[in-house]
Amino acid sequence: MKGIPASFSPIQLHNRLNRAVWIGFNRVVQDDRELVFLCAGGEGAAQVSKNFETFAGQIVREFRINPAEVDFVELRSEGEEQQWYRWHAQWVGSAPMECKAELVASDSGRRYLAQALSRSVEAA
Repeated sequence: MKGIPASFSPIQLHNRLNRAVWIGFNRVVQDDRELVFLCAGGEGAAQVSKNFETFAGQIVREFRINPAEVDFVELRSEGEEQQWYRWHAQWVGSAPMECKAELVASDSGRRYLAQALSRSVEAA
């Protein structure tokens, strides 16, 4: 599990081919919303993007999260550069459909996510 920031905990999930994989995971409540942070680290962004539906469904079921009350956020790092992506899905029960990632482009949005993640580390 190379390249996963210290603010993430490793979690084992199954990808769309039903192979066990490790990704970085963090769960935070901020402003009455649950934020689930994911990071593939050195495995590359494709690890999350190709498997998001599968990963999100497993997380919602395992942690008994209400899909209407959660936001999934992915942190992608290339060297020192970090990019945040907010994932959107149409939920049918605990199954996400029509998933897509949107780059968090605004400085205020990136700051909000970084602060939420850092607060979760301070609380731990």
